Amino acid sequence: MHSGVIWCSMELRSTAILATGRTIRTTVLLPEGVHRQVQALAAANDVSSAWVIRQAVLHYLATKVGQTKLPFGSDRS
Repeated sequence: MHSGVIWCSMELRSTAILATGRTIRTTVLLPEGVHRQVQALAAANDVSSAWVIRQAVLHYLATKVGQTKLPFGSDRS
């Protein structure tokens, strides 16, 4: 494990998959500070951290419909 990175497992539902109810489990590595923020947000709203992450991903994808290039640099860590 890299220093300062927290392992996080979540279920990710794409918009298309939401209609069928199917979920696919995926794993992401989050910087420690981001992980703490996600946990705090989840606790404050009485939801799981997976729910917070899932909603963030769905929102992000909804704002990028039709785009094929990522709007940030090539750092893939």
